[in-house]
Amino acid sequence: MDPNTNASAFAYNVPGGSKTLAWRVGREIPELSAQMRTSAGESDASQRRALYTALQQRVQQDSPFVVMLQGAQQVAVRNNVSHVQQGIGVSLLFFDAVEKR
Repeated sequence: MDPNTNASAFAYNVPGGSKTLAWRVGREIPELSAQMRTSAGESDASQRRALYTALQQRVQQDSPFVVMLQGAQQVAVRNNVSHVQQGIGVSLLFFDAVEKR
């Protein structure tokens, strides 16, 4: 799962940018937004992980958001379709293993 999917919602708000959750609550966070952009642009996997870990810790300390529960949806699949795996977000949808008999 790409951490930017969640990070951009909580840690990004720039003038004229996307209307993220941070934007909706009027949170002005230029330094955090810059840190989020740097993290998203990092191509080295271990460095990117370290940047997002630091970003997550900062958001946990300063954020007005408290995440307690993750919503889930049930998916119905016909009995002739197999190997369907439901993910928690759009970045976890994989169709390569799905089979239809």
